[in-house]
Amino acid sequence: TTTNPVTEPMTAAPTPTLPAANVISMFSNPYTNVPVDTWQTSWSAAALTSVQIQGNDTKKYTNLNFVGIEATTTQINATNMLYFHVDAWTPNMTVFRIKLVDFGANAAFGGGDDVEHELTFTPTLSSWNSYHIPLSDFTGLITKGHIAQLIFSGQPVGAGTLFVDNVYFTTTALSNQSFDMAKISMYPNPTSNMLTISSANKMDAISVYS
Repeated sequence: TTTNPVTEPMTAAPTPTLPAANVISMFSNPYTNVPVDTWQTSWSAAALTSVQIQGNDTKKYTNLNFVGIEATTTQINATNMLYFHVDAWTPNMTVFRIKLVDFGANAAFGGGDDVEHELTFTPTLSSWNSYHIPLSDFTGLITKGHIAQLIFSGQPVGAGTLFVDNVYFTTTALSNQSFDMAKISMYPNPTSNMLTISSANKMDAISVYS
């Protein structure tokens, strides 16, 4: 049996439930978004398509090496924010990087006061990854009053596919930052015609990919 690879999400990203008063949203249907100049700068190495997944607006990047998102006209004052959030889905990226850039007090690129920091993650493939990152993890981002650039990059270089939703800053932690994974057994492996999966927890649905 040949199983076609899953190349795009079948379900929308999780709907945020944090109070709007605690959020500065760049892109998310439930919130009023702040102005963003572009979701694909001229210096990006990626293609951008705006898509809908289950009626939910989503950014889709293909042929991704890196992509710049800029809010330079109206820069984001995240001084009082504690977390940066993004939901990301990819069928093939083994490395996912997130960089934030603050233009400093002069609010312009260059000038000696720009600061930035990049974090690297290993995403779970073909599943929504919810990154709710303490801004303190961006250790090089020592000022946050003029955030003007967000940059996504990763591997494979120039061949990544990335779906992005719910991009925002917030003062609020998620209600559950850790999740207990159900203990699942699966046998035999490999198999040609029969697979047994068992779990101590009730399973509503199972997806199996070759």
